[in-house]
Parts: sequence; structure tokens; C-alpha cells
Amino acid sequence: MSSGGYALFRQRQFRELWSANLLTSFGLVMLLLGASWVMTSMTTNPLLVSMVQTATSLPFLVLGIPAGIMADLYGHRRLLLGAHTWMLLCVAGLAALTFGGDLSAVWLLVGLSMVGIGLVFQQAAWKPFLHDLLPSDQLVAAISFNTLSNKIAQVAGPLLGGVLVGARGALIVFVTRGLSHLVMMAVVRRVPKSGDRGDNRSFGEAMSSFADGWRHLRASRALYGPMIRCIVFMLPCAGMVALLPLEAKLNIQTEVLGYGGLLTALALGTVSAVSLMPWLQGRASMNLLSSVALAGFSLSVLGVSQWDSMLGDASFLLVAGFCWGILTVAHQWSVQTAAPDAMRGLMTSFYALVLQGSLAAGSFLFGLIATEAGVSTTILICGLVAASGLALVRVFPMPGAVAQEHAT
Repeated sequence: MSSGGYALFRQRQFRELWSANLLTSFGLVMLLLGASWVMTSMTTNPLLVSMVQTATSLPFLVLGIPAGIMADLYGHRRLLLGAHTWMLLCVAGLAALTFGGDLSAVWLLVGLSMVGIGLVFQQAAWKPFLHDLLPSDQLVAAISFNTLSNKIAQVAGPLLGGVLVGARGALIVFVTRGLSHLVMMAVVRRVPKSGDRGDNRSFGEAMSSFADGWRHLRASRALYGPMIRCIVFMLPCAGMVALLPLEAKLNIQTEVLGYGGLLTALALGTVSAVSLMPWLQGRASMNLLSSVALAGFSLSVLGVSQWDSMLGDASFLLVAGFCWGILTVAHQWSVQTAAPDAMRGLMTSFYALVLQGSLAAGSFLFGLIATEAGVSTTILICGLVAASGLALVRVFPMPGAVAQEHAT
């Protein structure tokens, strides 16, 4: 990255926002780890354990598009503050229930669903909020650094969360997540209000634009093809990740720190892939990269299902994460490449809706299967379903040209 990109950190406002986003990313990773592990202490029912992921992803399926419309209508700063206030109240409720010894599986899932609603609106407002603050020649660096903060949290957060949960219990991660919201709200409030007043459209006009975008999506094979491939990949991917707490506890027989280690291996693989994508894309077509990655991911998941050891599972998850990173970039890049300039934001929202909906549905579906078939067999099925996506390579090929840029 150029020195001009790193010059962003000389700006106090950007430094504060980046640091606050890093803290909230850590808080979210540790929250989900703590919630998943707490659920395994309440029940070994695979469906309930997998519902931890479903609870936070399902709101995107219902509210993703309306949240994007509201962010444009009412202002990104205002929506961002509202979303963090809402999530602060939600995690405060979870902390209070935990402290009083009244936290149950049902209340945990309800609380996480409420947090998921806040995440929908926070994500709809955050990137446009950065866009509002910076000149166009600094946006690529800002988006890249934003992605970097999320990836750092995904790598280090599981291990840190595992240590904290193991030493102090789930209450500490709920409190940490709450503090991260307070920090972000304080930083956002320091940003001037100018430039974030929303647009002049009515809600009806905004919905009319949405209808036009939906018609364009249905008519464009180059747009809906990558989304279909994303669904077939993310369903089993979500199922595998949702069942990892039980894989760690029942099959490997490790504690919460071991589970955090598995998540860290998965995240390390993803970070490595995203970092290498500019180099890889200069040497192979996106279609070839995504096909090889899908085959590698499928084989890795099959390995996890058959190899119940910490070292073996971590190694397979490292490879699975690397392949996941390539596929994430490939799907997003294909959608952005095919989208018209005037509809790129809306098509990105459609893609996010597909992605999060697949996460919610996959974790629920494979959790349900695991209640009958068992954890190892269900992870095996996840690998086979992922491999079936190779049949779509010829039906919905990625753009044939070698990419010159990568999605962030």
C-alpha cells in the first residue's frame, strides 16, 4: 500500500474511527465466541448451538435492504449512533442476565437476535459514513484499512476471547462488547454533522429505485449467477462454522481456548488469501481461482469431519479459510464488475442480503441435520454440498478476464 494511504493515520479523526472500529470488531468476535461456548454449556443440541450464528445473521435477511434505504434517507451518522446505542442496550441486558444467573438458551438467542438487528443498521451506515468524510483519492486506502481492522480482530479475537471466557466467564465478553459501543459512540459524536443530512428522496421514491434494481438483477445472468454460486457455497460453509463449538467440545474434547484456536486458524487462512489476491489475480482467471478454491474448501471440510484432533482440524481449517477468502473476493468482485454504476450500491446490498441469508439458513439447516445425523456426519455432508457447487462453474462462470482489482 502506498505511503499516501498510510498518511491517513496522520489524521486524528481517521485514527480515532479506525481504532474504535478495531475495538468493536474485537468485541463482536469475542461476543460470538463467548455466546457459542455458553450455549454448549447449556445444551449439546446441535440445532440450538448452531442457532447462535443464525440469530445474528437472520436480521440481515429481513432488514438488509430497508436499512440501506434508511441510511441514505436519514443520514449515515445518525443511523450509526442509533445502531450502537441499540446494541449497547442489548449486550447490557445479556450482561445483567448473566450476572444474575438468569441467562437461558432462549434469552441468549433473543439477545443475539437483537444485536443482529443493530448490526444490520450499523453495517448499512458505516462504509457510507467513511465515504462522506474522505476525498475520493483516499477511499481505497480507507476501505483497505477498514478491512484490515476486521481481519485483525478475526485472527486475534478468538484467542483473546477464549482466554477471557476461560478465566472470567461469558460476562467479561458481554461487558467488553458494551464498552466498545461506548467508545465508538464517543468517537462518532466528535465527527462534525455537516455532510450527513440524508438525501431528498421520499421513502416511496427510494422503494421505486429498489424495484428497478430488482428487475435489473433478475434480467442479468452476470449478476444473479455469482449470487447463486455464493448461496451454494455459503450454506455448507455456515453449517460447518456453526458446528465447530461441538466439534471442539465433543470430538476433539478441548476447552474454550481450543475452540478459539480453531477459529483463529480459519481466520488466518482467510487473511492470507485476501492479502495474496492481488498477486493471484494477476496470474489466473477469477473462474479458475474460484473453482480451485471451492474444490480445496470441500476437501478441507471433509478432512475436518474425519480427523478429530486439534492439530489436524486446525490444519484443515487453515486451508478452508484460505479458500474461503478467495471465494469471498471472487463472488463480490463478480457482482461489482457486472453492476451498472448507478446501481452498484444497491447490487452490493442484494449481495450482502444473499450472503447473510445463506449464513442464517445454513447454520439452521445443518444444525437441524446434526440433531439426527451427529456432528461429524453433518460436517461431512457440508463438504459434499460445497463440492456440488463445482457443477455451477460452467453454468455461471466468473468473468473470464483476469481481474485488475480486488473487492474489499
